[in-house]
Amino acid sequence: MTLLAFLGVALLVVLAGHRVAFYGDVLAEKTRMGRSLVGLFLVAATTSLPELFSSTSALLQDLPDIAVGNLLGASMVNFLLLVFVDAFHPHPVTARASQKHALSLGLAVLLLAMVGLGLFREVGLGRVGLMALLLFPLYALALWLSFRYARRFPREEAQEEAYAHIPLRLALARYGVGALVLVAAAAVLPVLADRLAQETGLGDAWVGTFLVALVTTLPEATVMMAAARMGAVDLAVGNAVGSTLFNTFLLGVGDFVYPIPLLEVAAKGHAATVFVLQAMAGVVLVSLMYRSLCKLWVLSYDNWAVLFLYFLAMAYGLVLR
Repeated sequence: MTLLAFLGVALLVVLAGHRVAFYGDVLAEKTRMGRSLVGLFLVAATTSLPELFSSTSALLQDLPDIAVGNLLGASMVNFLLLVFVDAFHPHPVTARASQKHALSLGLAVLLLAMVGLGLFREVGLGRVGLMALLLFPLYALALWLSFRYARRFPREEAQEEAYAHIPLRLALARYGVGALVLVAAAAVLPVLADRLAQETGLGDAWVGTFLVALVTTLPEATVMMAAARMGAVDLAVGNAVGSTLFNTFLLGVGDFVYPIPLLEVAAKGHAATVFVLQAMAGVVLVSLMYRSLCKLWVLSYDNWAVLFLYFLAMAYGLVLR
């Protein structure tokens, strides 16, 4: 029964997430922002709403490992989604993507380093931790640097408006309705995940990292697969990296929700996930700069590496649970 309820909520997240992602794209067009920045911040934050509300709900219900595992696991799934985009794309995704993403990948590694340090030894400052607190200025720096970096390049070519027939007011209203449904569905996920963890004996950390994370990243999957079909590779890569930045930043937000420093009480096994995430970012960064046009069967070499790292983290998590 718990599994059926979990799958039902997952379906609701898919449907609501699709609406939020679609009308988020409509709003992005209305704001006249470049597609790279839209993918990196606007669409990424939009599709990360389930992670925000499910992790907050988990912390309010005293489930810190579900919350931390959800946010870190969702970031791993974001890189995993690039594997699926690559599989359905005729050319290696990173060979077609703009090298401007290298900056955001480096910044993601920097934020993840703070999380890793906090998991090993968090410095408590009252009810918050120093490493988690540093995520706020670092994310602000990532925003500032990305916008300044984007200004060095010519504006992307103007494209025909795809949503000219949708009024801005209607887009805002429907976006709001979709977001509310996401909030309600995401709030239920941690409770069902905790029950599944107890019934299956897999543990909160593993369930949060590999089960809840898969469900809460379904909106990202919807956007990225749609972007791949449209040939908007930069939107897909930007969404993956931007969601990773945003999810890491949310660990700092969670520190203010939980009554004691979150990284201090989280299971140390989460550090392995952080290391794998940094490795994934490093692999994508190398591929982005090397720009190999070769594929091994249906995937480029870098995405085979990302796939291997994901399953390695999953196996390692089962050993440590």
